[in-house]
Amino acid sequence: MADAAEDTPPPPPKKSGGFMGTLINGIGIFALTLGAVIVGGSINAKLHPLPDMQLDKDGKIKAIVPVAAAGHGEEGGGGGAVLYYAIDPPLVVNFEDGSVVRFLQISMEVMAHDQKAIDSVQKNIPMIRNNLLLLMSNRNYQSMMSREGKEKLRAEALAEIRAVQKKVGGPDVEDLLFTSFVVQ
Repeated sequence: MADAAEDTPPPPPKKSGGFMGTLINGIGIFALTLGAVIVGGSINAKLHPLPDMQLDKDGKIKAIVPVAAAGHGEEGGGGGAVLYYAIDPPLVVNFEDGSVVRFLQISMEVMAHDQKAIDSVQKNIPMIRNNLLLLMSNRNYQSMMSREGKEKLRAEALAEIRAVQKKVGGPDVEDLLFTSFVVQ
């Protein structure tokens, strides 16, 4: 009986699809992946449509926001839609914390309801950046880590921008918002 078990031939090896089978499987996977990307992209485009773009007079591309969408943040005051202007690039200053040199990087945006105020800020940005850098370089690390310290700095920076606007005869801006605040 033991001889009978040894005499039975091993089962034949299973045949794979070979090169053609692998190629067909690869093409099928590619087609399914391509279909998923196309369907996903069309669903994303319907859920998140791109805004209309316009070339600014400074050569920058900016999104055109419909007035109905921009007006949601209106608060009393100037009338039209809320307008924002980002002060780019972010301001970076260094200051001392004891014997350690620290860096502060702040991204901010000016808010106004009047396009003339935004245009005036754009025109006078070198003077505004200069005054803000001087204002922010004399800070204490501990005061900037508290919410009250950040609010105080924001109020002082807004007052500085308003002073520049008044000096050059431009319309007043309504607010200044910190959109990024990094201390290292």
